[in-house]
Amino acid sequence: MWRSERRAPRAGRRAAAAGLAAALLVLAGCASTPPSRPVALDVGQREWTGRFSVTLDSSVPGERQDTAVGRFSLVAAGAPGARALDLELVSPFGQTIATGRREPGGQATLRLSDGRRLEADSLDALLRRALGYPMPIERLPDWLDDRFESVLQRDAQGAPRLAEDSGWRIEREPRRWALQRPHEGARLRVVLVLDR
Repeated sequence: MWRSERRAPRAGRRAAAAGLAAALLVLAGCASTPPSRPVALDVGQREWTGRFSVTLDSSVPGERQDTAVGRFSLVAAGAPGARALDLELVSPFGQTIATGRREPGGQATLRLSDGRRLEADSLDALLRRALGYPMPIERLPDWLDDRFESVLQRDAQGAPRLAEDSGWRIEREPRRWALQRPHEGARLRVVLVLDR
């Protein structure tokens, strides 16, 4: 379930993001849609499922920390550049928060649990509009397959351990990913723990 830890009032530019996070909290609490069944995969499709947490830390002492947690499912089909993506975000109580799809041609839709449907050129743009901060959904399939713009460190087996891509710093461990980047005077941290 989405939640916020309040420390002190914050500036107006971050209040909008907090308001959107609160709106998603209400939607998650009121949603009655059960989580969808796992997607049946065709040849060439990949699926990742697991838990996520998102934390927005201000660099200003005393400002509020926003935190969101839940489960996710991401299905990718096709080659990079012409890839279809299906995303589902679920609260810890099993209620669907949002579902999104990006068509191979680039058009993306996001449906929230209250039935609202948003459209944009990418899932990243839709999630930024809904949440108030960026999420790297478009690049995530490449990262989960160990394809990065720049690999900074490898483990003893030669697998990437530390990388940078699209403004994100990525720390990779078996089944656990820690992503971070600066965002409007704050630090955005995303942790993914994969089931498979």
